[in-house]
Amino acid sequence: MSRHWLDLERLRAYSVAVLIIYGALIVAWAFKTRGFTTDSLGRPGVDFSAFWSASYLVMKGQAAKVYDYETLRHVIAAFGAVRGEGKFFLPWVYPPTFLLFVMPLSLLPFAASYLLFIGSTAVVYITAVLRILAFPGVPRHVVWLPVLAFPGIHEAALIGQNSLLTAGMAAWALIQLRTRPVLAGVLIGLLSVKPQLAALLPVALVVDRAWKAFFTAAATAAAIAACSIALWGWETVPAFLESGTLFRQIVLEQGEIGWRHCPTVFAMMRRAGASVTVAYLAHGLGAVFAIWVLVRAWRGRSSTALRIAALAASTVMVSPYLWYYELTWVGLAIAGLAVEGVKHGWMKGERELLVVAWLLPFALSMNQAGHLPPAGPLVTLLLLMAILRRARAGERFAPGK
Repeated sequence: MSRHWLDLERLRAYSVAVLIIYGALIVAWAFKTRGFTTDSLGRPGVDFSAFWSASYLVMKGQAAKVYDYETLRHVIAAFGAVRGEGKFFLPWVYPPTFLLFVMPLSLLPFAASYLLFIGSTAVVYITAVLRILAFPGVPRHVVWLPVLAFPGIHEAALIGQNSLLTAGMAAWALIQLRTRPVLAGVLIGLLSVKPQLAALLPVALVVDRAWKAFFTAAATAAAIAACSIALWGWETVPAFLESGTLFRQIVLEQGEIGWRHCPTVFAMMRRAGASVTVAYLAHGLGAVFAIWVLVRAWRGRSSTALRIAALAASTVMVSPYLWYYELTWVGLAIAGLAVEGVKHGWMKGERELLVVAWLLPFALSMNQAGHLPPAGPLVTLLLLMAILRRARAGERFAPGK
């Protein structure tokens, strides 16, 4: 690596610089809100406000009310980390099964619950990424620093989202797929609480003929769905569908402000002035390419690291509803490609691409004015092409060829 501009010394320096930047942002944020005690601005955990408030209503025996935004909004305004003027829109658009995950959160005060949630889910994610990156010959600090400094972790943590949990669970499922297929299936089944991010996992299992994990995942998803209906009634299902439809129309299809933070082909096309129909068609083409790359990587002799990279990058490309804080999944693709590069030698342009992808969550979160070009889907597309190139190289040099 010494002959390349991104050598080990620079990698360490850049990681430290990013950690310092985030530390300075948090200090400035705390100063502006007097130690996070005023509501002149949103405080850390804005999105977590919806999770904690949903738990509050569930514990009060009002689970169906989480889909009634006026009811949920009053709880969020009273206990959450939102601005005092009430300028927020945080409806509950998750399936009823996710209430099983958030139900205990309101047993603790908001701040303590937020810190515990983010801390525990960060451990799930970081340990999974470090497990992917576990290869001999690389100093431990070189692995730790870029992982801890990855902006995707900090963006998800500061806003209080669940993407550290979803990406971490997916990574652990794929890591355990060969040796513990039942455990992998359970983890994949639990990911059905966020269906737009779990959609490609069954495809990968079918291509891989991992039937034990596939049927375990299906049984797990069915079991938690039945459990949620038994606890809170069937009426939560149509309420979820109605809430999701309304949110799609207001935020995804017409939400111009949100598109600047949305790393999808759909958002890119809408920002360019395309109609909803044309944007969906373009997004569908990108999704077809992503699924093709996934199948190519999973049906061949690709390593576990490259398969994880393919699944993660394809998931980001396929879902039209995706925000910058869910680019924790891109972190898995970066880790998988990094393993391939260190083990088998870097291909032209790979390291430059990984740096851009590593910085993408920060760039999108800072794009408040919307002046930055919609680079998110282009970066994901380039990651998919790099993964495809790696998969083809593996097939070309496979035994017997």
